[in-house]
Amino acid sequence: MKALIIGAGIGGLSAAIALRRVGIESKVFEQAEQLREVGAGLTFWTSGLNAMASLGVADSVIAAATIVKRFEQRTWRGSLLNALQWSNVVGKEGRPAAICVHRRELLAQLARVVDPQSIHCGHACIAIEEDSRGVTARFGNGREAHGDMLIGADGLHSVIRKLLHGAAKPRYAGYTCWRGVAKYDGKSLPADTAFEAWGPGQRFAAHHLGDGRVFWYGTKNCAEGGIDGVGGRKADALECFNNWAAPVPEIIGASEENILRNDIVDRKPIKNWGSGHVTLLGDAAHPTTPNLGHGACMAIQDAVVLGDCLRQASSAQAGLRSYEKKREQKTAHIVNQSWWVGVTGQFENPVARALMNAFARGIPPALALKLMERIFNEDVPTLPNPAV
Repeated sequence: MKALIIGAGIGGLSAAIALRRVGIESKVFEQAEQLREVGAGLTFWTSGLNAMASLGVADSVIAAATIVKRFEQRTWRGSLLNALQWSNVVGKEGRPAAICVHRRELLAQLARVVDPQSIHCGHACIAIEEDSRGVTARFGNGREAHGDMLIGADGLHSVIRKLLHGAAKPRYAGYTCWRGVAKYDGKSLPADTAFEAWGPGQRFAAHHLGDGRVFWYGTKNCAEGGIDGVGGRKADALECFNNWAAPVPEIIGASEENILRNDIVDRKPIKNWGSGHVTLLGDAAHPTTPNLGHGACMAIQDAVVLGDCLRQASSAQAGLRSYEKKREQKTAHIVNQSWWVGVTGQFENPVARALMNAFARGIPPALALKLMERIFNEDVPTLPNPAV
């Protein structure tokens, strides 16, 4: 079998690795003229690391990451609400419960095990056509490619999803988000500790990235489509969080200038991701708000399950439908939970915020860990290790 993969991000590269491990040739088509490394930090939980292990990249990614041993929930004034000792949770084969890694470093580890000759940049897919032999992808540069199956891994604004299900605007969550990387080694954030602080209609979180770097994000309730102020994104973020307790203003102030800002969106879960010889993967299938830190985890899990289903299937179409059946409900659950975590985390009403803080203070850490493990400790299939 031969697969066409549209999109060379985390999901697309992971799919190429997974398919190679089960003996399926793939070609990856990326619309950008070269592989891009846009982004900041990413969190990965045990389930994501299990999926990476099945692709053969877990050890190298963990080596490039910072292990999160303690996660704190704080108020915007700096008071501790709760603390979870992730070091008490040991994943499969001794893997850590949680890590934080720069997107650039994750992509580098994935690209390292993908045949560079299989990646074709400058190929924007504009149409797909199916027949009894498979599927043909047509590109804006006039070229085309034919395969037994096509995997749309082309992100939030997926062309493949649009071709399958029609155009639809993403769902705005009601808040915008700044993300950045800072050079920060302050004592108020130990190297193995991450935190998220809650304020009125705002949140701020920070995770170590190693080498004295900290990944942070800050959210604020606002109308969709806001624009940067005259001073730029760093000035906007500082103004938004200047009266928050340390180390929030210090981290923003120590940030590199290439701060990202995005309105937070997702799409409501759908059934029947694909049809015929075509399916979706990662954000093309189930874009999620970042509140559970699970978007990249799900994309890599998708890739592993897809490879395993195709390995066992009698045909490409049977493998694609089996994959969708196994992933649609699980990913929908994460998308919906993440949405509601964002709703509660962005409360502005003082009474609602007081109740939320009381709940965070009152829940036993052991119970909180147990509840989170149900989401974050999902196992995945083991894929064969190819000889070459």
